[in-house]
Amino acid sequence: MKVSDIVAKILKEEGIPCVFGYPGGEVTSFLDSLKKEGIRFILTKHESTAAFMAAATGEISGKPGVCLSTLGPGATNLITGVAHAYLDRAPVIAITGNMATNFYEVSTHQHLDLVRLFEPVSKWSATIEASSVERILSKAFAIAMSPKQGPVHLTFPSNVALMEKERMNYYLSKISTEPTFSGDVSASLKIINNSKNPIIFAGLGVLRCNAHQEFVKFVEKLGAPVIITPKAKGIIPENHLQFLGVIEMLCDRIILDYAKNSDLIITIGFDVVEMDKQWMFGETPVIDIDNMPNTDKYYPTQLELHGNISKMLEVLTRQVNRASWDINDIKSVRENLIKTVATKKSEAMESFEVVKAARRTMPHDTIAVSDVGAHKMLVGQIWETYEPKTFFMSNGLSSMGSGIPTAMAAKLYFPKKPVIAIIGDGCFGMNMAELETMVREDIPIIIIVLDDKTLSLIKMNQERKGLMPYGVEFTNPDMVKLAESFGAVGYKVERIKELEDILKKELNSKKPVVIQAVIDPRSYRN
Repeated sequence: MKVSDIVAKILKEEGIPCVFGYPGGEVTSFLDSLKKEGIRFILTKHESTAAFMAAATGEISGKPGVCLSTLGPGATNLITGVAHAYLDRAPVIAITGNMATNFYEVSTHQHLDLVRLFEPVSKWSATIEASSVERILSKAFAIAMSPKQGPVHLTFPSNVALMEKERMNYYLSKISTEPTFSGDVSASLKIINNSKNPIIFAGLGVLRCNAHQEFVKFVEKLGAPVIITPKAKGIIPENHLQFLGVIEMLCDRIILDYAKNSDLIITIGFDVVEMDKQWMFGETPVIDIDNMPNTDKYYPTQLELHGNISKMLEVLTRQVNRASWDINDIKSVRENLIKTVATKKSEAMESFEVVKAARRTMPHDTIAVSDVGAHKMLVGQIWETYEPKTFFMSNGLSSMGSGIPTAMAAKLYFPKKPVIAIIGDGCFGMNMAELETMVREDIPIIIIVLDDKTLSLIKMNQERKGLMPYGVEFTNPDMVKLAESFGAVGYKVERIKELEDILKKELNSKKPVVIQAVIDPRSYRN
């Protein structure tokens, strides 16, 4: 067998249905191997799109998404999406073609040390070799899927791909999820039950460990308010009476000030890669519950419980006492937060109105994706999420341009669910060409582009510093004509009723839909 055939067979055996990428001459034999194995190759318009799609696939499925590029600029274009996977904890196998090994040391054209180039943004970066290809692939999958999940980079020399060898045994990657844990449960229970007003900070770890059901049971038994990080949206329904809001999103100072009334903080799967603020709770004791030790030391911990989050929460739920919080107070704080975020400031259509209209119009199980910018701070706070893995954003790396690729991957994985991407016009400009990919590959997502012709988040930063806006304003194309030129559907709206009517009409569209929503950017200023 050719080595490229072996790699393709291993991907098939690992359950990889598709590979995203943009090929070059160095990977054509591997492309042929993917075709022979029946693995779908989705050609994107840019390598970063491929990596973002692979990352989203990994986040959703728990198995690595796979992306492919050639060497040189193909590999460098891939890096942003791989870095996103690294900081957003998404399992990915990123494969880059490379020049033949017998030319590597004497060539200069497109010559980059790809292994070293990807090392800072990968859990492991290595070269595929014929003699050990099976072990390399097995190791790659195991590393990508083990906590904390993330990307592995493999560079594939063109002559190695063509080498023939007898295939060795390959063992499918199985990551152990033993129901064991470490830490003093009795001491933790004593601290929790002696506290009057414990509060819960929960994050991506709960989602990553599929512990959301046990999490909600623990929350309800304890009766404590819950604050979550953006990527954890959905681990508790956001219409739950104990849900306060989302940290690091718009107006989160309201819920953080309320949290200062607590006498104990319980962090559960609280991955601080999403945190941009400094810890503000001083000497308030913290009990940390996670599948990994608190090595980041972002906050001090009094006690730590490590291991299977579901099992730990089951044990604690049986023995915790109810806290003293007033449910009406929690509800009041939540209502104040939403009211502060969603306060109308002009006669024109505002971004919060767009988000709220989309949420009340779309079904509860809609998968929503936010790109990065001022709108991210808004969408993350007021888009109500009711189920795990129905909301996605780049928040570890916070990479603009991730929204459309993430929504595309989500639609491929959940073809029967509606998928909506709420993005800024700056984000849309980065990968609008992927409309052709969506039409060609039958990926009918709905894209709402918030059109204010400004990089609003950066402009507000300039204003806070007393600077005149500079380098942050631009023009937009006619998005209706643009969408139609790609074979998609386009609309331009300036009124909420128009938007609602379009969303209802296009809910089951067989084509991608672009809605150019002209907004007043003042709604971002709170």
